[in-house]
Amino acid sequence: MKVTNTKFLRAFNSYKDITPEIIKQFHINGILIDLDDTLVPHNYPVPDESVKLWLEIINKEGIPVCIISNNQKKRMMSFIKDLNVGYFYNSFKPRTHVIDLALGVMNIRRDEAVLIGDQLFTDILAANKSGIKAFLVKPIGNKSTLFIKLKRFIERKILK
Repeated sequence: MKVTNTKFLRAFNSYKDITPEIIKQFHINGILIDLDDTLVPHNYPVPDESVKLWLEIINKEGIPVCIISNNQKKRMMSFIKDLNVGYFYNSFKPRTHVIDLALGVMNIRRDEAVLIGDQLFTDILAANKSGIKAFLVKPIGNKSTLFIKLKRFIERKILK
């Protein structure tokens, strides 16, 4: 597997920059999105108001959203309890099994889906392996684990 072949359609500063207009431009009918460092800082326990507002805007467009995280069940359940979204935890990205499940649950084709995430080696690689679109966002916060910080260092070298 060559990580240097990792592709994404567009890079954004934040998930908040991904508007309904952009979603329509890329013919997206379903969004898969990472949790930690994509929607909120690492291990932030609940969605903040900007997450809720963005999800509300996307929901009004009739576009389903599914949060896909490598995190544990307890972490995911505390975050999504008041949200109207699909979710999968312990997804083991860049493995693609959960992406396949999410597409089935959302009843969308691969060419209609996008995965939004902050890491090349997990989120973007999983999208590429699954044959779905990928949007890369800048990570939120700086409380990641040492392992993630090392991956980010390597990712910065690749993105240059």
